[in-house]
Amino acid sequence: MKQQAKIKEPSIIIKPLGRFGGLDSLHLTLVVLIVLLLALLLVVSYGKPILILPSNNTTSANSSALHTTQQIRALVERVLASYANVNSSLSLIPFITNVSSMQVSYLPASKSWYVHLAAKNIADNFAFSLAFAINDLNTSEVTPLIQAEMPSQISNNSVVSTGVVSIGGRYACINQKPTSVYWFIDPYAVGAVRSLLNASSIKELYGNNVNLTLKIVIGADTQRIGSQVGLFNALYLSKYVLCASQQSGFGAFASKLNSLYTGAYVSNDTLASIANQAGLNYTQLNSCISTSASQLNAQALLAQYYNITSTPIAVVDCRYFAIPQTVREALCYANPSLC
Repeated sequence: MKQQAKIKEPSIIIKPLGRFGGLDSLHLTLVVLIVLLLALLLVVSYGKPILILPSNNTTSANSSALHTTQQIRALVERVLASYANVNSSLSLIPFITNVSSMQVSYLPASKSWYVHLAAKNIADNFAFSLAFAINDLNTSEVTPLIQAEMPSQISNNSVVSTGVVSIGGRYACINQKPTSVYWFIDPYAVGAVRSLLNASSIKELYGNNVNLTLKIVIGADTQRIGSQVGLFNALYLSKYVLCASQQSGFGAFASKLNSLYTGAYVSNDTLASIANQAGLNYTQLNSCISTSASQLNAQALLAQYYNITSTPIAVVDCRYFAIPQTVREALCYANPSLC
């Protein structure tokens, strides 16, 4: 006979998120990319000829330059990371840009720097370019030559490798082994349920070498479902996902949930059925669900600490951001012995 978890509803901390929701679904479409590339072609075709002088990492190539290539590179890495907070498809830029391809040149006639680097769309591997002009006299004046907009504020985070963003002011976890991964999701955010498959595969791939824990954020998307069916009912998905992630049958649960999920409200009965099919220990599941409010509140505070503004997103080794598709790259960057 199918059993169902009976949930008593304590107070839950609600974490407001940006309206854009799931990073997993945010990809730069071919149409947008073509428009951006055409804009670049117009810049190249109609711009006046300029003299570009190469420079090195310690001194500028021209004595009139106030900054070095190394300083400009560091600035651009922060600018790229700042796009994570742009409420559009450009928020994927920090995770798809190849910073190792960055080329920095000084333009003495205009007393500015020209920066060019490559990126690749995760959805279809479509390659494109990014470019910036930076005023040498006032480096806060950064002009994107392809992108449609600049972030409103430059972050203290920085892109350090493809798919890996270093979190400014954050340091490695106290316990170095196993390497920690905090997997933040608002379960009703676009791409969140699908990302559980990524989380399950990371667990299977690295085993005891990685400590992956799911962190639930009750954000705008769960609140939207709550406005339709009541927050008590909307929280079923959060609690089942959280508690299933703590059992060995999590992979089966994630797979079955993903196969049935349509983006609409998932009832308690449906979740109980999925849990039974996945072979979860229902006594353990009930116990976890009944005490999940305290876990969710603690996770909301952790999300605030890392300033999580959209999900799904992972924090690796307490100091790097990654999206579900680039967590392996972040793990390799944080702990090369894993690769």
